[in-house]
Amino acid sequence: MKISTKGEYGIRAMLYVAMHSDAGPVPSHEIAINQGIPEPYLRQILAALARFQLIRSNRGPQGGHLLGRPAGDISMHDILVALEGHTTSIDHILAQPCTIGVGPKHCAIREVFLSVKEAVENILCNLSLADLAERQQEVCECKIEIPHDLPAERLHGTPGRPLQVLSD
Repeated sequence: MKISTKGEYGIRAMLYVAMHSDAGPVPSHEIAINQGIPEPYLRQILAALARFQLIRSNRGPQGGHLLGRPAGDISMHDILVALEGHTTSIDHILAQPCTIGVGPKHCAIREVFLSVKEAVENILCNLSLADLAERQQEVCECKIEIPHDLPAERLHGTPGRPLQVLSD
C-alpha cells in the first residue's frame, strides 16, 4: 500500500483537528506548525477534505477548521478516498490482465492481491478518526514506542504473534 504525502498530511491534519478542536476551530497555521506541513499545501488538502464534508472551515479572526462530522463517523478510508481517490495501489495491479496463460479467472497471484486489498480495506473502513485519536492519546500518555517496521522475523516469513494495530 502506498500513501502519498497528500494522504499522509491529510490524515495528520484530521487527527490534529480531532484532538484539538474542543476549544473551537483550529487555525491552519497551528496545524501546519505542529504537524510540519507547509501551510499553502495544507490549505489545498483542507479544501479537498471540505469538498467531502470531512472538514468545515470558518474564515475570520476566530476562524479555523472543525471536523465536518463526529470523529467516530469518519473512517481512515473516508480520508484516503477523499485525498487519493482510492486506498491502495493494488487496484492498478488488479486492472492489469493476467499474462501467465491461465487468465484472470484462474490466477493465484490475483487471488493474493485481492486478499491484501480486502485486509487493507477492512482495517481502513473499521478504524475511525475517533479510534485513532484515542490511540494517539494512549501512545503519548503511556509513552508507548511504536516500531519503525515489522520485526525482522515477520518480514522474512517466520510466523510470529500478529502486531496489534490497536489494543483492546
